[in-house]
Amino acid sequence: MSLILGGDVGGTKAYLGLFRVDGDAFETVVVERYTSTDFAGVPELLSGFMVHCGQNPDRVVLGVPGPVKHTPVKAVNLPWTIDPGQIAGVLGVADVFLLNDLEATAYGTLALSDDDIVEINPGEPESQGAMAVIAAGTGLGEAGLAWVDGRYVALASEGGHASFAPGTDEEARLWHWLFARHGHVSWERVVSGMGLVNVYEFLRDSSPDGEPDWLREQLAAEGPRARIISSAARQEGVPLAVEALRMFISLYGAEAGNLALKMLATGGVYIGGGIAPQIIDEISEGGFMDAFAEKGRMSDVLRRIPVRVIKNDNTALRGAAYYGAHMAPHQ
Repeated sequence: MSLILGGDVGGTKAYLGLFRVDGDAFETVVVERYTSTDFAGVPELLSGFMVHCGQNPDRVVLGVPGPVKHTPVKAVNLPWTIDPGQIAGVLGVADVFLLNDLEATAYGTLALSDDDIVEINPGEPESQGAMAVIAAGTGLGEAGLAWVDGRYVALASEGGHASFAPGTDEEARLWHWLFARHGHVSWERVVSGMGLVNVYEFLRDSSPDGEPDWLREQLAAEGPRARIISSAARQEGVPLAVEALRMFISLYGAEAGNLALKMLATGGVYIGGGIAPQIIDEISEGGFMDAFAEKGRMSDVLRRIPVRVIKNDNTALRGAAYYGAHMAPHQ
């Protein structure tokens, strides 16, 4: 029997959990949610959690935002450098592993139940087929799962930073608008929390009279601007916000379809992250899947791929623990 401290450390929030593993038995002991920026770094975050739970883990596995190839890791969307050696020294734990956050999410999909997902395209899943995971939140993460030697192995990527490819005249104008401000335009610039804000501001600049005064005031104040725009669309029906959300969902579907093709994800595509569960009704209306499958000669292939939205906010956390229990070598 062993105790694993699993973590999903994001640019906005962090989930930490302690899991008891005994053979194939996997028991959640405690899970806590933290605001990432409340802490100076990962050692401080983990130390506070260990004091709270009063138990010392045998190993630590963290999903972190950014490429995990060489340590220490410079986190993306967080002002932290994450060093497993430093963490091991501070916590007194010999085994400390870092995964890309979407790599952890990918492993977490292997532990989901039917209650954890909403299926928006049943498709025709292929047994042992490759799978893809895409997750928009603070940033845009992408990963895959390949069947290797009788089990799925996660493939990390930084696909969210690949170049955005517009598919319509309006999206081409969006690209030009973003390029004038940022230079390189990645998919993360249009499919993420900041992506929704960017899409909204692009449309607002094209039609400045469409923004109500009350919404302008809310967006000018400090607060989660993407959430304000989403609420203005979904609860208030503000046409400018409705159009921004529609365009955002179409872009999300288009990039999910791109990833499905690159992975040939005949086993299915999982939509993770914090945004999709909040707009599941709008995603299910059809615009997402229309853009997902709009790939010319490959459209029929994409329509046969199952697409599922993940509702469980602890998927990456469970994936980190899954890796610690079943995949990580003893150091």
